[in-house]
Amino acid sequence: MEKQDRQHSDSQPRPIRHNALIKLASELIGRLALFALVLFAARRLGEAGFGLYNYALALGFILAQLTDLGMQLVLTREIAAGARGDGLVSAALRLKVALSVVVAAILWLVVSGRPVERGAVFLLSLLPLLQSFPEFVGYVFRGRQNLTVEAWLLAGARLALAGAGVVALLLWPTLLSLAVSQAAAGLLFVAIGFVWLRRGGWLARLGEALAVHRLPRQRVELGYLLRQSLPLGVAIFLSIAYVRLAVLLLQYRLGETAVAHFSAAARLTEPAQLIPASIMAAVFPAFALALRHDAAGARRLGARATLLLLAAGLGVAVAGWLLGPWLLPWLYGPAYSASSRVFQVLAAQLVFAFVNHSLTHYLVAYDRQMLLGVFTGAMLALHAAVSWALIPRLGPVGPAVSIIFAEILLTILCLIALRRGRPTTAPVTQSADVADTLPA
Repeated sequence: MEKQDRQHSDSQPRPIRHNALIKLASELIGRLALFALVLFAARRLGEAGFGLYNYALALGFILAQLTDLGMQLVLTREIAAGARGDGLVSAALRLKVALSVVVAAILWLVVSGRPVERGAVFLLSLLPLLQSFPEFVGYVFRGRQNLTVEAWLLAGARLALAGAGVVALLLWPTLLSLAVSQAAAGLLFVAIGFVWLRRGGWLARLGEALAVHRLPRQRVELGYLLRQSLPLGVAIFLSIAYVRLAVLLLQYRLGETAVAHFSAAARLTEPAQLIPASIMAAVFPAFALALRHDAAGARRLGARATLLLLAAGLGVAVAGWLLGPWLLPWLYGPAYSASSRVFQVLAAQLVFAFVNHSLTHYLVAYDRQMLLGVFTGAMLALHAAVSWALIPRLGPVGPAVSIIFAEILLTILCLIALRRGRPTTAPVTQSADVADTLPA
């Protein structure tokens, strides 16, 4: 009874507007703090050190997805729909802990052959893995349409990472000092995330999160979870590889300086993704719930959210194109003037990226996540081929141009899939028009 009371009190649904605003506010605060750290690190570490910093994070981001397997979004969908999500949380968390140990070992094998900065690159590559645990907690509470826990947890983690990194670089401006500070802050918020799960009633004891030896007893939950999430996990893994591929190709073909110039521009456009992320974090659980009660209302909600994201993407793209020529040198210094054109091209692709953020969520809500792996694989192949061809001619601008083509391809594929029909969902009860909860 006590567990149910805690779950009920910490997981009450909030209106879509409230959830979107609180998510947007937390993302703004947290990402601005991390961006300040990026600017500071670019100046304190130099181009070579900054390039290694971004290389380590890119490597970690790619491999950290092996611990997700698409489980987080499936958990949100199942909890939101009131199905069997509550019983899946402990199984998913234990599986994630077990997979994290494997990924950490793989990361060490990858970086152990480096002649310099081996320890620093390894610790920095662990950071995306550590950050994925607070994100997991956020997705659990998101299923109850309560983004307050996620907002506080992620904003707090990012502020701690930024503060620890700045202090470390002030005291000892080396890549190793930055890496140690980030690993320490990341571990702290892994523990805090487990405490939130305990407070929310999702874990009876904190030690349950590490009880991976109990996984064989949860065969039913694991079987269902993996059948639902693996297709999405493949798509997410390919998507992260797609996002970080430019860094890896530039490192291979042109070296750290090219990586630094591309990353300087990418770091400036990445915070724009908080707009679709915040909106869809609020819309997705409401959309998934509405599909079971009011399918027409769900479609109206989806259409309005997509149009809102299209308008936002156009605005951000125009602003980025106009501001790019002076913004990059002003923020990073004259050495990064070459990043301005990269930034302009990356800003242009946000129009399609914003729309795709909504379309891919709708495919998951309709239980058609299997298609996302195919679509993302097609994007990755196109991005790799075009980037490889353009890097010798355009340098860091080449992968940015390639991203535009890949995003257009995803938009076309998603629209075709959604127009060809959706699985039928039998209405359980007629609910209010959920589209009315989203601003026009």
